[in-house]
Amino acid sequence: MKPISLTIEAFGPYRDSVTLDFNELQDHSMFLIAGPTGAGKTSILDAMVYALYGETSGEVRKTDAIRSDFAEPHRMTRVDFSFAIGDAQYRVERLPKQMVAKKRGTGMREQNASATVYEKKDGEWKVIATSAAAIRDTIQQIIGFRKDQFLQVVLLPQGEFRKLLVASTSEREELLHTLFRTELYRKLQEALKTAYDEAKAGIEENLTKQTAFIQSIPHDGATPMVTIEHVRELLANRGPHRDALAIERDEAVTVVEQFNVLRSQWSLYNQAQQSLVEATSKLDLVKTKETERVNLSEKVQFLNSLAPTHELYKQYIEKKAVLKTLEQALSDAEECVKLATQHEAKCLEVYSGLEGQVESIQVKRTTLAQFQQQAEKFDELDVLKKEFSTLHSSLEELDSKKSEDALVKQRELVKTLEADLEALRKQLQDNNKFLEDTPVIQGQLNDLHRYSELLEEISKIQKEIDDKGQTLASLGETVQVSKVHLERLEHLMQEGRAFELVHLVVDNEPCPVCGSTDHPRLAAKPEIYPTKDEIEEAPTTPGGGPHTFNVALQKQASEVGQQKTLVTRLDELTKQVDAQASTLTLSIDGFSEKNFASVQQDLLAKMDQLTALRGKSELLSKTIADKEHKLKVARDKLAALELDHNELLKNLHDLEIRMSSVQANIDALSKTLPTTDIAAWQKQLESLDSEITVYDEQVKVGKTNLEAAREQLNAKRGRLETLSSQVKEETKNLNLMYKNYTKSLQTISLAEDDFVEALRDIKEIETYRTQLHTLDEAFNKAQAVYDAALKAAETVVKPSDTVSDEIYATAVEHRDTLVGNLAAWDKETKHIETTLISLEALEAAMGEAREKVKFLSRLNDLANGGEQGFKNVTFERYVLGAILDEVVYAANLRLQKMSRNRYSLERSDYTGGGRGKQGLDLAVMDAFTGQSRPANTLSGGETFLASMALALGLADVIQSYAGGIHMDTMFIDEGFGTLDPDTLELAMETLVQLQSSGRLIGMISHVPELKSRIPAHLEVIRGDDGSTAKFVIN
Repeated sequence: MKPISLTIEAFGPYRDSVTLDFNELQDHSMFLIAGPTGAGKTSILDAMVYALYGETSGEVRKTDAIRSDFAEPHRMTRVDFSFAIGDAQYRVERLPKQMVAKKRGTGMREQNASATVYEKKDGEWKVIATSAAAIRDTIQQIIGFRKDQFLQVVLLPQGEFRKLLVASTSEREELLHTLFRTELYRKLQEALKTAYDEAKAGIEENLTKQTAFIQSIPHDGATPMVTIEHVRELLANRGPHRDALAIERDEAVTVVEQFNVLRSQWSLYNQAQQSLVEATSKLDLVKTKETERVNLSEKVQFLNSLAPTHELYKQYIEKKAVLKTLEQALSDAEECVKLATQHEAKCLEVYSGLEGQVESIQVKRTTLAQFQQQAEKFDELDVLKKEFSTLHSSLEELDSKKSEDALVKQRELVKTLEADLEALRKQLQDNNKFLEDTPVIQGQLNDLHRYSELLEEISKIQKEIDDKGQTLASLGETVQVSKVHLERLEHLMQEGRAFELVHLVVDNEPCPVCGSTDHPRLAAKPEIYPTKDEIEEAPTTPGGGPHTFNVALQKQASEVGQQKTLVTRLDELTKQVDAQASTLTLSIDGFSEKNFASVQQDLLAKMDQLTALRGKSELLSKTIADKEHKLKVARDKLAALELDHNELLKNLHDLEIRMSSVQANIDALSKTLPTTDIAAWQKQLESLDSEITVYDEQVKVGKTNLEAAREQLNAKRGRLETLSSQVKEETKNLNLMYKNYTKSLQTISLAEDDFVEALRDIKEIETYRTQLHTLDEAFNKAQAVYDAALKAAETVVKPSDTVSDEIYATAVEHRDTLVGNLAAWDKETKHIETTLISLEALEAAMGEAREKVKFLSRLNDLANGGEQGFKNVTFERYVLGAILDEVVYAANLRLQKMSRNRYSLERSDYTGGGRGKQGLDLAVMDAFTGQSRPANTLSGGETFLASMALALGLADVIQSYAGGIHMDTMFIDEGFGTLDPDTLELAMETLVQLQSSGRLIGMISHVPELKSRIPAHLEVIRGDDGSTAKFVIN
C-alpha cells in the first residue's frame, strides 16, 4: 500500500481542510513528520488508520474524541484517503458520528457515521462499498490486514511498536497466516482431519450396523448369534420345518373352500325368497294409489283442451297493453308540440327586436373606425411619455450616486493597510535576527545530549564490569575446589590400580609388572577406590567431576572475555566523554561537569523561547501575506471606484441631452391630436368596440336559437302524426283479436268467467303432469320387480345339507392361523437372507476401511500435530515456522549491524513439552552473555531496534513471496529518541538503504539529527486556531 493523498477536516487539532499530496515527495522515499508536541503529527497517522478501519491507531485516543475542538458547528469532521495497491487505486471517505448545526433553525443535531469506498476505473471513482460490514470486508481484502495486524507491520504506533516482537505464538501465527495467504495448508489440515473423522465414523457406524443386524435375527436364546457363520448355519436348518407348515396350511384351506360353496348355495336361496316377499309388498302399496292416478289423468286431459283458447287470450291481453302504451305516448306528443310552438314564438320575438337596432349600431361602427385611425399617433405619444419617464428615473438614480463618500473611504483604507503592512514587515525582520542563533543552540543541545548518553552508558558498563568481577570471583572458587577434589580422586585411582592387576598374578609364574615369580605381598583393595566411570559421573562430589570442572573453566574463560570486551568498551567511552567535554568547553562559555545540568536547562529554555518565536514569526508571515492580499484588493477597488465615478458624470450629461429631445417630440405630436388625455380616449374606444361586439354576438345567438326552435317544432309535429296513425291501427287489431277469442270460448262451451277461473289450474299443469308421470313409473317398476322376483324364486333349488356358524368360524380361524404362521416363517427367512447379504458386504467394506483409517490417521497426525507427527505443530505452523525463519534471517541482517553484532533474533524449537501451541516464539540471543533471553527484557532503545528490524525483515520476505500483500510503506511514530548517537547513525544507515527498494518510510521524531539528515519533511504547524500541515523539501 502506497498513500496518494490524504484530506482531513475538523479532525484532531486540524480545524480547516488540509490536503496532503504524497506526490510532492517526488523521488524522496523517506520523510520526517516534524512539528512541536501536540501539533498533530500522530493525528495524521490516526487519520489514515481511521479512514481504513474506522478507529484510531492508539489505545489511548478514542474514536468519539477525534472531532476538532477548533471546528465551527457547520464544519463536518471527515477524512478522505486515497492509496495505491500495485496498479490499482482506491479511496476511502469516512465521517464519524458527530453533532452538527441544524440546516433549519438553531441548535445542534446528531449526524450518524458514514463511509464510502471507491475504486478508480477508466479514470473515474466508482463506489464499491457503503455498508459497515461491506467496507470492513473490502478493506481487509484490499489491504490484507486487520487493524491490529496493520499496526504491527505497516504503522508502528507511539509506545506500541514492540507488539510484533513480543506477540504470542497464536497472535504471530494469525498475522503470518494473513500475510502469506497460507489458507491452503489450513484447508489441507481440515480436509485431512475431516477425511479421518469421516472414515473413523464410517467404521464405527458399520460396527453399529453389524451389531444391529445380528441382534435383529430371531433365534433360540440358548444359541447366541455372534458371527456370520452362526447366521449361515441358522438359515440352512429352516428348510424342513417350512415344508411341514405348507402341507398343514393346504389341508385347512381345502376344508374352508368346501364350507364356502355350501354357504353360498344357502345364501342364494334365502336371497331369492326375501326378494319375492319385498316385491309383493311394494306392488300392493302402489295399487292403493290407483284412484289418485285416474283423477290426475282426467284433469291433465281437460287442461290440455284449453290450450288454444288460452293462447288467444294471452295475445289479446298483450295487444291491449300495447295499445294503452301508444295512447299515453300520443298524449305526451301533443303536449310537446304545444310547448315547442310557444318556444318558437319567443325566439322570433327576440330576433325581431335585434333587427330593429341595426341603424344605431351602424353609426357606432363609423365612429369606431375614426377612433382606430387615431390609434397609431396615440401609441407613439404613449411610447414617448414612457421613455421620458424612464430617462427621468435614470437621471435621479445617477444623480444620487455621484457622491464621493465611498471614494474617500476607500482611499483612507488603502493608506491604513500600507501603514500596517510596513509595521508588520519591520517586526518580522526583528524576529528573524533573533532566530539566527537557533542552529548554534540546537547544536550545543545535541552535544549535551550526546555527553549525557555517554555518561549513562559508562555507568551502565561499569556496573556490568563490577558484576563480572563478582561472577569471576565465585567461578574461581568453584574451579579451585573442583580441581583439588579431582586431583584427590585421580590419586586414589592410581593407588588402586595395583589391585586391578592381582587377578593376573599366578603362583610360580612371572609377574606381568615386575617379572618376579615370588609374590609375597599381593596388593589389597583400598578403602576408597573410585573407578574411571565414577570419576567422570561423580555427581555428588563437592566439586563435581572432570565434566563439571571443564564447564566451569569454559564459563570462567567466557566471563573473562566478556569482561575484557566491556573494559575495552569502557576505555572507548571514556575517551569519547573527554573529547565531548572538550568540544562543549570550547562551544559553551562556563561549561563544566558540575554545572552540566544548569547549562542544559538554560539552553533548553532559550530553545523553547526561539521555538515559540518561530511559531509567532510563521503566524506573522501568514498575517503579512493576508495584509498584502487585502492591500491589493483595496487598491484594485479604489481604481474601479474612480473609473466608475468618471463614467457616472459622463452618463448624467448624456441623459439630460436625451430628455430634452424626447420632450420636444411629445410637444409636437400633442398638437395633432384632439386630446392629450390618452386614458379617456382609450376608454371611449374600448366602450364602442365592446358594445358592437356584444350586439353582433346577440344577433348570431338569436338567429341560431330561432332556427333550432323551428326544427324541434317540425320534428315533434311529425312524431305526433306517426303516433296517431299507430293508435288507429292497433285499435282495429285489438277488436279483431277479441272477436277470435270469444269465438274460441263458444267452441269449448265455456263462459268467459268460467274460463278465467279455469286459468288458475292451468298454471299448475306441469306439476300435475309430473305427479302423473311419477305414479305411472312407480306402478310399472313395481310390477316388473315382482315378475322378476317370482321367476328367480322358481329357478333356485333349496340345498340338501347345512353347516353351522360355529363350525365354519372354527375352520376359518384354523386356516388363518396356519397361513399366518407360514407367512411369518417365510418373512423371517427372507429377513435372515437379506441380513446375511448385508453382513457379508459390511465385512468386506470394513476390511478396506480399516486400512484407509490407519493411513489417514498417520496423515492427520502429521498435518495437525498429533502423536504420530510433530506434537503440537500443525502443517500450517510448520510452513509458517519456515517462513518465520526467513523473516528472522532478514531481520538479523539489520539488527546485528544496528546492535554492533551483539543481538540477533532466534526462533524457538518446533515442539515443546506443554500442551499449548509451539514453534513461533521469538527470543533474543545476546552475544555478550552467550545466552538467549525473552524479547521483553530488552531496553527501550534495544526493543525499538529489534522491532524495526523485524518489521523490515517481514516486509522483505513478503515482497519476495509476492503473495498479493504489498508492503510498500512503513510509518514509525517515535522510538528514535531512545537511541544513542552511534546507534541512531546505524539505524539511519539501515533506513537509507531501504530507499533503493522504492519503499516509502514516514517517521515521527523530535531527534534534531533526523531533521538535518532527512531532506523531505511533512511540517506540522500549530496555531491559535488549529494546526496546518504541508510537505517541504530542503
